[in-house]
Amino acid sequence: MGKAMIIGYCRINTFEPAARLEAQKLYLARLGAENFFCEKTSIFGSTPELERAIACARKGDVIAVTKPYRVARTTREVLALIERLGTKDVGLRIVDTPIDTSTTTGRMVLASAPLWTLGMSPSRSMLSDLLLFWRRRR
Repeated sequence: MGKAMIIGYCRINTFEPAARLEAQKLYLARLGAENFFCEKTSIFGSTPELERAIACARKGDVIAVTKPYRVARTTREVLALIERLGTKDVGLRIVDTPIDTSTTTGRMVLASAPLWTLGMSPSRSMLSDLLLFWRRRR
């Protein structure tokens, strides 16, 4: 078995300039990413390069992204991806957040993290909590 690798996944939507893709790639390279899978997709488009990154990842590897919305459109999708990667013993690192499922600390943070750490804003998370509370009281 070879050395664990950091795999960089970079994605922009069709309205973003290509320079943002390169900026993500440079940022992830500075953090140690060695392999890159990059794509430009529409908001509802498929993500074949993400699928290639997942297929390429081996036990112990980490897929790193700059923002949670680069790999998923909802918190539920981020959690599903984390679970999917976990079945391969592959971690997910969302830089500039406490989420890094390749470490014990990162997994503990994820287990106790509020929704906004996965990309949902604190105000939106609070509104979701209030809505759930309101629905339960009815």
